[in-house]
Amino acid sequence: MEDFRITDVYSGNIDREPKQDKNRFRKETGFPSPARDHFEKPLSLDDYIIKRPAATFFMRVKGDGLNDIGIFSDDILVIDRSINPVSNHVIVAILEGGMTVRKLIKKGNTIYVVKGDDLTGKQKITNETDFEIWGVVTHAIHKYI
Repeated sequence: MEDFRITDVYSGNIDREPKQDKNRFRKETGFPSPARDHFEKPLSLDDYIIKRPAATFFMRVKGDGLNDIGIFSDDILVIDRSINPVSNHVIVAILEGGMTVRKLIKKGNTIYVVKGDDLTGKQKITNETDFEIWGVVTHAIHKYI
């Protein structure tokens, strides 16, 4: 039994319609504030994390099996299914009938998946292995408190 599992899956298709600004008809009068040049642009985590909404999914994970690569229990992973995986990407894969998260290692034409930076537990992927890469993990959202 693996000490790491995916518990929930969510779609990345979110409502990106701009909200109506209740002050959109107000006009500035008088001298503009010199501080206006220093206003901060609002940060949209949706824009920062989700590049392709139709191909983006979120997964909540449980367990400590991937702590070595910075993924902890109760983290939310952001997965982009449109990214072509390369060596050292963290991937979500269907492996032997179950969905799992692993680090992808490519050495020449040989593919391995590992649970962490320690390569001793690597699993070689062969033509006989039931294996499909489902998506690439782009972010791990980790709560500190």
